Amino acid sequence: MSKLNKILKLFVLVLVGVYLCVMGVLYAVQDNLLFPVPAATVNNLPNYAQFVEMKTPDGETLRHVRLASDEGAPKLMFFHGNGSFAANELERGRILQENGFDVLLVEYRGYGGSSGKPSADDLLKDSLATYDWYNSDKSEWVFLYGHSLGTGVASYLSANRPVKSMVLEAPYANLSDVAASKHPIFPVKMLFKHEINSAEYLKGTLVPIFITHGKLDAVIPVKFGEELYQSLNRDIATLNIIADGNHNNLTQKNSIDMALGHFSKVF
Repeated sequence: MSKLNKILKLFVLVLVGVYLCVMGVLYAVQDNLLFPVPAATVNNLPNYAQFVEMKTPDGETLRHVRLASDEGAPKLMFFHGNGSFAANELERGRILQENGFDVLLVEYRGYGGSSGKPSADDLLKDSLATYDWYNSDKSEWVFLYGHSLGTGVASYLSANRPVKSMVLEAPYANLSDVAASKHPIFPVKMLFKHEINSAEYLKGTLVPIFITHGKLDAVIPVKFGEELYQSLNRDIATLNIIADGNHNNLTQKNSIDMALGHFSKVF
Protein backbone atom coordinates (compact mmCIF):
# COMPACT_ATOMS: atom_id res chain seq x y z
CA MET A 1 0.00 0.00 0.00
CA SER A 2 1.38 3.36 -1.02
CA LYS A 3 1.94 6.13 1.50
CA LEU A 4 -0.86 8.13 -0.10
CA ASN A 5 -3.30 5.23 0.25
CA LYS A 6 -2.37 4.83 3.89
CA ILE A 7 -3.02 8.52 4.51
CA LEU A 8 -6.37 8.31 2.72
CA LYS A 9 -7.35 5.22 4.71
CA LEU A 10 -6.40 6.91 7.97
CA PHE A 11 -8.36 10.00 6.96
CA VAL A 12 -11.46 7.91 6.21
CA LEU A 13 -11.12 6.08 9.53
CA VAL A 14 -10.87 9.38 11.38
CA LEU A 15 -13.95 10.71 9.60
CA VAL A 16 -15.90 7.56 10.42
CA GLY A 17 -14.77 7.78 14.03
CA VAL A 18 -15.83 11.42 14.31
CA TYR A 19 -19.16 10.64 12.66
CA LEU A 20 -19.86 7.79 15.09
CA CYS A 21 -18.81 9.91 18.06
CA VAL A 22 -21.12 12.76 17.06
CA MET A 23 -23.93 10.27 16.47
CA GLY A 24 -23.36 8.84 19.93
CA VAL A 25 -23.44 12.31 21.48
CA LEU A 26 -26.69 13.13 19.68
CA TYR A 27 -28.25 9.95 21.01
CA ALA A 28 -27.02 10.66 24.53
CA VAL A 29 -28.23 14.28 24.67
CA GLN A 30 -31.51 13.93 22.79
CA ASP A 31 -33.52 14.12 26.03
CA ASN A 32 -32.04 17.55 26.78
CA LEU A 33 -32.44 18.71 23.19
CA LEU A 34 -36.08 17.72 23.03
CA PHE A 35 -36.97 18.77 26.57
CA PRO A 36 -34.97 21.94 27.36
CA VAL A 37 -36.76 22.51 30.65
CA PRO A 38 -36.66 26.25 31.46
CA ALA A 39 -34.73 27.10 34.59
CA ALA A 40 -37.27 29.79 35.45
CA THR A 41 -40.20 28.91 37.68
CA VAL A 42 -43.18 30.87 38.94
CA ASN A 43 -44.51 30.46 42.47
CA ASN A 44 -46.98 33.33 42.69
CA LEU A 45 -49.93 33.72 40.35
CA PRO A 46 -52.42 36.56 39.79
CA ASN A 47 -55.77 36.21 41.54
CA TYR A 48 -57.52 34.86 38.44
CA ALA A 49 -55.32 31.74 38.37
CA GLN A 50 -54.18 29.08 40.79
CA PHE A 51 -51.83 26.13 40.93
CA VAL A 52 -53.56 22.77 41.12
CA GLU A 53 -51.66 19.56 41.76
CA MET A 54 -52.42 15.97 40.85
CA LYS A 55 -50.67 12.64 41.20
CA THR A 56 -49.90 10.51 38.18
CA PRO A 57 -50.50 6.75 38.34
CA ASP A 58 -46.74 6.22 38.82
CA GLY A 59 -46.52 8.69 41.70
CA GLU A 60 -45.23 11.91 40.13
CA THR A 61 -46.78 15.27 41.01
CA LEU A 62 -47.94 17.53 38.18
CA ARG A 63 -48.44 21.21 39.00
CA HIS A 64 -50.93 22.58 36.49
CA VAL A 65 -52.33 26.12 36.35
CA ARG A 66 -56.09 26.54 36.37
CA LEU A 67 -58.04 29.61 35.38
CA ALA A 68 -61.47 28.65 36.67
CA SER A 69 -64.76 29.87 35.27
CA ASP A 70 -68.40 29.50 36.21
CA GLU A 71 -69.73 26.04 36.96
CA GLY A 72 -70.76 24.33 33.76
CA ALA A 73 -68.40 26.38 31.57
CA PRO A 74 -66.73 24.47 28.72
CA LYS A 75 -63.33 23.12 29.68
CA LEU A 76 -60.18 23.82 27.71
CA MET A 77 -56.83 22.08 28.13
CA PHE A 78 -53.77 23.86 26.75
CA PHE A 79 -50.51 21.99 26.06
CA HIS A 80 -47.41 24.18 25.76
CA GLY A 81 -44.23 23.79 23.73
CA ASN A 82 -41.01 22.20 24.92
CA GLY A 83 -39.33 25.50 25.83
CA SER A 84 -42.22 26.92 27.82
CA PHE A 85 -44.09 26.01 31.02
CA ALA A 86 -47.69 26.27 32.17
CA ALA A 87 -47.40 29.50 34.17
CA ASN A 88 -45.66 31.13 31.22
CA GLU A 89 -48.93 30.85 29.26
CA LEU A 90 -51.05 32.99 31.59
CA GLU A 91 -51.78 35.68 29.01
CA ARG A 92 -53.17 33.10 26.60
CA GLY A 93 -55.08 31.44 29.40
CA ARG A 94 -56.57 34.73 30.56
CA ILE A 95 -57.93 35.54 27.10
CA LEU A 96 -59.49 32.09 26.85
CA GLN A 97 -60.97 32.43 30.34
CA GLU A 98 -62.44 35.84 29.51
CA ASN A 99 -64.17 34.21 26.55
CA GLY A 100 -66.04 31.76 28.74
CA PHE A 101 -63.70 28.79 29.13
CA ASP A 102 -62.57 27.06 32.28
CA VAL A 103 -58.89 26.74 31.37
CA LEU A 104 -56.29 24.22 32.47
CA LEU A 105 -52.75 25.10 31.43
CA VAL A 106 -51.36 21.59 31.50
CA GLU A 107 -47.91 21.04 32.97
CA TYR A 108 -45.51 18.27 32.02
CA ARG A 109 -43.48 16.20 34.42
CA GLY A 110 -40.15 17.88 35.10
CA TYR A 111 -41.52 21.29 34.08
CA GLY A 112 -42.77 24.22 36.13
CA GLY A 113 -42.37 22.71 39.57
CA SER A 114 -43.67 19.26 38.60
CA SER A 115 -41.68 16.24 39.67
CA GLY A 116 -40.18 13.59 37.42
CA LYS A 117 -38.31 13.58 34.13
CA PRO A 118 -40.08 14.23 30.82
CA SER A 119 -40.30 11.67 28.04
CA ALA A 120 -42.69 11.36 25.12
CA ASP A 121 -44.30 8.22 26.50
CA ASP A 122 -44.85 9.78 29.91
CA LEU A 123 -46.27 13.02 28.48
CA LEU A 124 -48.79 11.02 26.47
CA LYS A 125 -49.81 8.87 29.44
CA ASP A 126 -49.96 11.90 31.71
CA SER A 127 -52.33 13.63 29.30
CA LEU A 128 -54.89 10.86 29.82
CA ALA A 129 -54.53 10.96 33.59
CA THR A 130 -54.82 14.75 33.56
CA TYR A 131 -57.97 14.64 31.43
CA ASP A 132 -59.59 12.10 33.74
CA TRP A 133 -58.69 14.17 36.81
CA TYR A 134 -59.73 17.52 35.32
CA ASN A 135 -62.93 16.15 33.81
CA SER A 136 -63.99 14.00 36.73
CA ASP A 137 -67.54 15.34 36.40
CA LYS A 138 -67.71 13.89 32.85
CA SER A 139 -68.42 17.15 31.06
CA GLU A 140 -69.16 16.74 27.36
CA TRP A 141 -67.62 20.13 26.56
CA VAL A 142 -63.85 19.61 26.57
CA PHE A 143 -61.66 21.49 24.08
CA LEU A 144 -57.95 21.01 23.34
CA TYR A 145 -55.35 23.57 22.29
CA GLY A 146 -51.68 22.83 21.69
CA HIS A 147 -48.56 24.63 20.57
CA SER A 148 -45.44 23.02 19.09
CA LEU A 149 -44.53 19.89 21.10
CA GLY A 150 -47.91 20.14 22.80
CA THR A 151 -49.79 19.61 19.54
CA GLY A 152 -48.73 15.98 19.48
CA VAL A 153 -49.81 15.46 23.08
CA ALA A 154 -53.18 17.07 22.33
CA SER A 155 -53.56 14.89 19.22
CA TYR A 156 -52.91 11.74 21.23
CA LEU A 157 -55.40 12.80 23.90
CA SER A 158 -58.08 13.56 21.31
CA ALA A 159 -57.74 10.04 19.97
CA ASN A 160 -58.24 8.49 23.41
CA ARG A 161 -60.79 10.70 25.16
CA PRO A 162 -63.96 12.55 24.03
CA VAL A 163 -63.27 16.14 22.94
CA LYS A 164 -65.37 18.66 21.05
CA SER A 165 -62.78 20.54 19.03
CA MET A 166 -59.03 21.11 18.80
CA VAL A 167 -56.59 23.83 17.72
CA LEU A 168 -52.98 23.01 16.81
CA GLU A 169 -50.36 25.76 16.46
CA ALA A 170 -47.11 24.86 14.69
CA PRO A 171 -47.80 21.11 14.63
CA TYR A 172 -46.06 18.16 13.00
CA ALA A 173 -47.08 14.80 11.58
CA ASN A 174 -44.20 12.90 13.21
CA LEU A 175 -41.84 14.38 15.76
CA SER A 176 -38.93 12.26 14.54
CA ASP A 177 -39.21 13.86 11.09
CA VAL A 178 -38.71 17.28 12.65
CA ALA A 179 -35.69 16.04 14.60
CA ALA A 180 -34.24 14.37 11.51
CA SER A 181 -34.50 17.60 9.55
CA LYS A 182 -32.15 19.27 12.04
CA HIS A 183 -29.40 16.67 11.51
CA PRO A 184 -29.85 15.33 7.97
CA ILE A 185 -26.56 13.43 7.75
CA PHE A 186 -27.35 11.24 10.76
CA PRO A 187 -29.87 8.35 11.08
CA VAL A 188 -31.92 10.31 13.61
CA LYS A 189 -35.16 8.39 13.06
CA MET A 190 -33.39 5.14 13.89
CA LEU A 191 -31.97 6.58 17.12
CA PHE A 192 -35.00 8.60 18.19
CA LYS A 193 -36.49 7.66 21.58
CA HIS A 194 -39.39 10.10 21.82
CA GLU A 195 -41.64 9.57 18.83
CA ILE A 196 -44.98 11.33 18.81
CA ASN A 197 -46.95 10.41 15.70
CA SER A 198 -49.76 12.94 15.40
CA ALA A 199 -50.81 11.79 11.93
CA GLU A 200 -51.28 8.24 13.19
CA TYR A 201 -53.24 9.35 16.27
CA LEU A 202 -55.58 11.47 14.15
CA LYS A 203 -56.19 8.90 11.44
CA GLY A 204 -59.94 8.75 10.90
CA THR A 205 -60.71 11.34 13.59
CA LEU A 206 -64.00 13.23 13.51
CA VAL A 207 -62.81 15.98 15.85
CA PRO A 208 -62.85 19.41 14.13
CA ILE A 209 -59.23 20.59 13.87
CA PHE A 210 -57.87 24.04 13.13
CA ILE A 211 -54.15 24.20 12.23
CA THR A 212 -52.22 27.45 12.37
CA HIS A 213 -48.62 27.62 11.19
CA GLY A 214 -46.20 30.46 10.52
CA LYS A 215 -44.66 30.44 7.06
CA LEU A 216 -41.38 31.71 8.56
CA ASP A 217 -41.23 29.04 11.29
CA ALA A 218 -37.62 27.84 11.54
CA VAL A 219 -38.21 25.54 14.55
CA ILE A 220 -40.95 23.39 13.04
CA PRO A 221 -41.01 24.42 9.38
CA VAL A 222 -44.45 24.91 7.86
CA LYS A 223 -44.05 21.85 5.63
CA PHE A 224 -44.55 19.66 8.71
CA GLY A 225 -47.85 21.35 9.54
CA GLU A 226 -48.91 20.99 5.92
CA GLU A 227 -48.00 17.31 6.03
CA LEU A 228 -50.25 16.79 9.03
CA TYR A 229 -53.07 18.67 7.33
CA GLN A 230 -52.70 16.55 4.19
CA SER A 231 -53.20 13.42 6.32
CA LEU A 232 -56.54 14.65 7.70
CA ASN A 233 -60.09 14.49 6.42
CA ARG A 234 -60.88 17.82 4.73
CA ASP A 235 -64.37 17.76 6.23
CA ILE A 236 -62.94 18.27 9.72
CA ALA A 237 -59.61 20.04 9.13
CA THR A 238 -58.72 23.65 8.35
CA LEU A 239 -55.23 24.99 7.63
CA ASN A 240 -54.28 28.62 8.13
CA ILE A 241 -50.77 29.76 7.21
CA ILE A 242 -49.66 33.11 8.60
CA ALA A 243 -47.38 34.71 6.03
CA ASP A 244 -45.27 36.69 8.52
CA GLY A 245 -45.61 34.22 11.37
CA ASN A 246 -42.72 32.36 12.96
CA HIS A 247 -42.67 29.79 15.74
CA ASN A 248 -43.14 32.09 18.70
CA ASN A 249 -45.11 35.08 17.43
CA LEU A 250 -48.38 33.43 16.44
CA THR A 251 -50.29 34.92 19.38
CA GLN A 252 -49.18 38.34 18.17
CA LYS A 253 -50.70 37.45 14.80
CA ASN A 254 -54.17 36.85 16.28
CA SER A 255 -53.87 33.08 16.57
CA ILE A 256 -55.89 33.08 19.82
CA ASP A 257 -58.77 34.92 18.17
CA MET A 258 -58.63 32.40 15.32
CA ALA A 259 -58.75 29.58 17.86
CA LEU A 260 -61.77 31.10 19.56
CA GLY A 261 -63.49 31.46 16.20
CA HIS A 262 -62.89 27.78 15.50
CA PHE A 263 -64.11 26.68 18.93
CA SER A 264 -67.27 28.77 18.60
CA LYS A 265 -68.40 26.74 15.59
CA VAL A 266 -69.39 23.77 17.74
CA PHE A 267 -71.67 25.72 20.09
